[in-house]
Amino acid sequence: MATFLEALQHKTKIAPALLKQAGVSAIGVGYASPDRPSRGAAVTVYMQKAMPTTALSGTVKALTGGGIPIRIIRSEPFRRHAEAAPSPLLVHQKKGRLSQSRIRPVPAGASIGTFGPPTTGTGGLVVTKNGALYLLSNNHVLVKANSPAYSETVQPGPADGGEKGVGRIGQAFEYVPLNPGGVNFMDAAIASPLKESLLNPRYLVSGTGRLATVPGYLNSFGIGEQFVKFGRTTGFASGTVESINVDVEIGPYGELNNAVLLFRNQTVIAGQAAVSLPGDSGGVWLRQSDRYAAALNFAGSGNRSISTPIAAVMQAFGVQVAVPAAGRAFKRGKAKGAVGSANYRFTRTLTTKQRKQVRVVRVKRRRRGPK
Repeated sequence: MATFLEALQHKTKIAPALLKQAGVSAIGVGYASPDRPSRGAAVTVYMQKAMPTTALSGTVKALTGGGIPIRIIRSEPFRRHAEAAPSPLLVHQKKGRLSQSRIRPVPAGASIGTFGPPTTGTGGLVVTKNGALYLLSNNHVLVKANSPAYSETVQPGPADGGEKGVGRIGQAFEYVPLNPGGVNFMDAAIASPLKESLLNPRYLVSGTGRLATVPGYLNSFGIGEQFVKFGRTTGFASGTVESINVDVEIGPYGELNNAVLLFRNQTVIAGQAAVSLPGDSGGVWLRQSDRYAAALNFAGSGNRSISTPIAAVMQAFGVQVAVPAAGRAFKRGKAKGAVGSANYRFTRTLTTKQRKQVRVVRVKRRRRGPK
């Protein structure tokens, strides 16, 4: 039986070579047998369903060697999950859903996006920094072409009928640039509102408009924990943390010449039904037991979500969860859980070296002139 530290060390060793193999999408660490956690840890390898089982086993065995259990998980390729244009199927299925409608003030879970090109995702969490409110989502949802150029934030997003000017609630404020030639640790950005009254520091938990308060965020969470998420497309969904410390390739990123990007330190959250579809990018997973924010969704394969541990995102931007207070005021939420736990079944914060690779860039403000 392998420990989680042993599985992580082995995964780190074999990941570069294994990700170069055709059909391999991601590599992480999880349970050897989720139904029997006492069997310990394993390296989890995500491979395309189209590959024959014999090819799957042969490829992994040749590259990994023995000693540490390997769990092969069949999955479709992982892709980022913004919506570029209205999908007749999705619109028909979700007709009348509040998350795809115009909502004022805007809570977490609602459709948002930008133009240049039109992109629609989910506003994942209302956060606070230096006494001001911001809306957290993904770089590829809020930022025009991965650049510091002015990017208008509209609600709903363009795929749901959001228009320039009349739908504008603010603009992109800061983002972490995506790096097509190196390692990425998050696809994240925050938007500033035109005025704070346009944001509601609460979280949608139903398509009818029921709201909940998120009391803070988790510094760490473990394999096997139960999460819930509200997204623009899938609505209220539930999932289980299947793998952590995941190396995964996501693409194509159209604004980066259709590059496929390498991300590290990610989490795979698996559901019995769809948990991440086009339009769900930017949604934030909450721990089911206490509704603390846990992970930022940005990609997936339908019933699996690729998400970044929220602690890394919050620390990068220097933000906290915004919690409603008396009247229209708000306060800072709490950060909960151990940091750097010795138990490798739990996520860990980025190392000092990794944090230095996460650069936050300020977006240009709107030029004065006609609206």
